[in-house]
Amino acid sequence: MHLPNSLYEHAPHYWVFVGFLLIVLGVYLGVQVATKFMFIGVLMGVLSCAWGARVFLRRARKAGEANVAAPSSTAD
Repeated sequence: MHLPNSLYEHAPHYWVFVGFLLIVLGVYLGVQVATKFMFIGVLMGVLSCAWGARVFLRRARKAGEANVAAPSSTAD
């Protein structure tokens, strides 16, 4: 499946945003309805934020490795 480049580059931000929304929703439902919603919402929100951070860090590391591995045109 082909994703537009702009959507692909911003995917980690979407994961963190969805995680934040899940945390807020879980806390809200935990206070209003039952505490099990708070635990589930906060847990899923933290996992989503962690996934977004993981994707962001993996992409940043791979881009850095490509720059280091490229041979230099100047010989010292």
